[in-house]
Amino acid sequence: MLLLLIKYILKAALRDRLFISFIILIAISVSLSIFLGSAAVIETDQFSMVFAGAGLRLATNLMLILFVVFYIRRAFEARDIEYLLSRPITKLQFLFAHFFAFIILTAIASILVSLVIAVIPSTVNQNSLALWGISLWIELSIMVTVALFFALVLSSAVTSSLASFAFYVLARLIGDILGIIEHGASSTAMTILEKVMLVISIFIPRIDMMAQSAWLIYPIPSANDLTLILSQGIIFIGFVLAAAYMDLNKRQF
Repeated sequence: MLLLLIKYILKAALRDRLFISFIILIAISVSLSIFLGSAAVIETDQFSMVFAGAGLRLATNLMLILFVVFYIRRAFEARDIEYLLSRPITKLQFLFAHFFAFIILTAIASILVSLVIAVIPSTVNQNSLALWGISLWIELSIMVTVALFFALVLSSAVTSSLASFAFYVLARLIGDILGIIEHGASSTAMTILEKVMLVISIFIPRIDMMAQSAWLIYPIPSANDLTLILSQGIIFIGFVLAAAYMDLNKRQF
């Protein structure tokens, strides 16, 4: 039953033209990246690669977040979730089926993006590109899990999407926020705000450290960086899934 549900979700992605939209998105992003890179006086190919990596990273996150949120909310409105839970499947199996299906989608997206980066006319280290793609997959996995959580908890697709986007922006800026805090505060209000942000930063993954465009040009990251990225991804995903299951388990269908 679990495999059937995963296949059903993947077929829903095909019905929603997710992959066709993704291919069109890739074509637009790469075209814009090459155009912007051509404006550079030197290292034109490197600029194109950096623009393509950053643009595809952002666009892929937004596309998958929107798909996850609107798929879950549509399933609630059409009472598909009530029907599925009336079958011989537990709520935990239901949650993990969606999680694994979305993880498969993130893996496909990461592979496609990495292949596109590889064919851009430029010199890129294959090991760096592979590690960049793995890091992107971890980042996408975190965001689809967050989107799944908000879609289950919140009753509006728009609100769930905005909450997911806000989380992504915060996770991308948390490194800059911590850097500002290190310089100290000049008032009591700023001191209190710093303490609050320090507490929040404990629970926010450092997405700004993942899939960095510099990895496509400069030497590969250290083993410590990769270990930190992988460990915080696994821990945070587990934490969000546990919270989503607790909310789903309290619901009466």
